[in-house]
Amino acid sequence: MNKKETFIAVLKKYFRKDEVFLVPNILCYLRLILIAIFLYLYMTPFSIAGNELANIYLAAAVMVLAAYTDFLDGLIARKFNQVSQLGKIIDPIADKLLQLSVAIGLCYKLYNFPIVFVMLGFFIFKEFVLFVQNIILAQHNKSFGSAHWYGKVSTFIFYVILCVLLVASPFIIQTFGISNTTSIIINSLCSFVILALLFAFIMYNILFVKILRHGPDEVDLNDIKEGGEKDD
Repeated sequence: MNKKETFIAVLKKYFRKDEVFLVPNILCYLRLILIAIFLYLYMTPFSIAGNELANIYLAAAVMVLAAYTDFLDGLIARKFNQVSQLGKIIDPIADKLLQLSVAIGLCYKLYNFPIVFVMLGFFIFKEFVLFVQNIILAQHNKSFGSAHWYGKVSTFIFYVILCVLLVASPFIIQTFGISNTTSIIINSLCSFVILALLFAFIMYNILFVKILRHGPDEVDLNDIKEGGEKDD
């Protein structure tokens, strides 16, 4: 197959009309909307009934709701047999954008602490490298497959600690100010996140090498082409 045929085959695999309005995919679209709402709320201070941290609470609630849609869409997809090729693309994208938005929000609020920018930078670097590796594997008709345990663990740690920082950092700063105590708390939590991301990054790189050398083909483009032509 030439490059044009390969491109068309991939489009037919991942972008099917009957998959656009599946419930799990709709939840992914909702998650993308919630990400924008989260950033707006978190970066726009306002008070409700005299509570000056109302925007923080609402933003945290939106973030938790968005994270819950990530769990819910996977559950529905598996239970009701609605796993789709489109979902395999947009679900991880929405998930990573949510993580990125939380990290950006944290950098906005905790700009006095350089480690939050280190954490954001490493997160972006990690995801960029994995994105490139996914492209390389796709060119060889292979993939990482479903999420692996070390990826799930690092994501869980990322969400829990950053959620704690999002909600608790205003109280920590109010209590201790920009002091050594505050720095120790924030540096310790962010360092733990970085270590979790680093562990997942190393494990995925090991897996990448193994799949590239010995892994079975994930996608048969000839079958995709034939299937697409039959559907037409």
